[in-house]
Amino acid sequence: MHYLGIDWATDKHDLCLTDDDGRIISQFQITHDMQGFEALHDILKLLPDVQINIERGDGLLVDWLVQQGYDLCITPPHVLAYRRPTRVKDDKGDAFLLAYLLRLNDPDCRPYNAQSEIVMHLKQLARTYDRLLIEQRRLANQMIMSLRQYYPVALNLFTKPNLLIAMAFMEAFPTPAQAEALTYEGLEQFLRSQRYIPIDKQLDVIWERLQVPMPHATVEAGYVEHVLMLIPLLRTLHHQKQALIKKINKVFRSHPEADWWLSFPGTKGPLTAAFMLAWVGDARSRFPTANALQAYAGTVPVTRRSGKSRSVQFRKACSHPTHRAADNFARQSRRHSGWARAYYNEQLAKGKSRARANRDLANRWMNIIWTLWQRRELYDEATHVANRAGKGQQAAAGPVTEAVRQAS
Repeated sequence: MHYLGIDWATDKHDLCLTDDDGRIISQFQITHDMQGFEALHDILKLLPDVQINIERGDGLLVDWLVQQGYDLCITPPHVLAYRRPTRVKDDKGDAFLLAYLLRLNDPDCRPYNAQSEIVMHLKQLARTYDRLLIEQRRLANQMIMSLRQYYPVALNLFTKPNLLIAMAFMEAFPTPAQAEALTYEGLEQFLRSQRYIPIDKQLDVIWERLQVPMPHATVEAGYVEHVLMLIPLLRTLHHQKQALIKKINKVFRSHPEADWWLSFPGTKGPLTAAFMLAWVGDARSRFPTANALQAYAGTVPVTRRSGKSRSVQFRKACSHPTHRAADNFARQSRRHSGWARAYYNEQLAKGKSRARANRDLANRWMNIIWTLWQRRELYDEATHVANRAGKGQQAAAGPVTEAVRQAS
């Protein structure tokens, strides 16, 4: 058996090939292009058996190696950093360390589990959605800061200043003086022209807020230009976000396990189930135990022991997108599942914070999801409530559990 360690970089990759005894057979570099990949293939096809350990689980090199049918293991860079004998970072040394750990069958060399093309597509869309939100938040914060300098009342007229109706108002009345000159009839006409749905409830509220005396900046022209420049960008991001949500749901629905994910309470929202599938994936061998999935999602805590001291801490080394998806799923489930509400309230009664209680609920859900995932069984609320009742655990009285009780 031969072992190949690949230290990944943007334009080139350092490689180290060792044999069964750990002796270095070759150390070389390849470029990050087809010429480099083919040069690597010419070397590997001369070896009868070879296993490969690389720093990351995505990218063109990984895709190419998978397409060629090679066995891959992944050892992330942050793990590799802890395994270096010194703090000195050296690409050749890292390539050798990757091959060395693979030869020892180290547990940090985790087999690469290929996901389906639908899941890979969904994950790419999920990353795009997250980046879009970051950009939207960044531009919205810029607009908020400018409005605070010369037009603070505009921040309080609507729920958020980057809503379409709020931005339309600032385009029509970009200065405090223009807002002060607006009449009640003019405000009503503007809101109706924008098809503002809650006009009957909010018209008087908005009007009263506009009547509060507003301070005026000595010079405001620059701030006005900045806000008017940001509005088209934020409006475009808003429409792109809505289109992306539809695309994510369309891809999610095309997956054969979409209905399985939708069987869980709280997953019928616009993106909850889609993000769970994107980040958990559909490769069951990726998580051999429920604890592996819980640790990956960051829902199970870390216990640290030293002598007589013992502390339980939040797990930071995890997949943060999966953690966010699990946290959101647990929050949504409390609205649709009686036992989930009961469990959450039990944790609050023990003195835990809301974030900790929701994380504990997410941890419970990860165990349920893994179990049903391995069995390929749909989630059934009545079965789970009955199991909790059999263990003497409370199921909250609510519309879900009442329906279950009547059905039984």
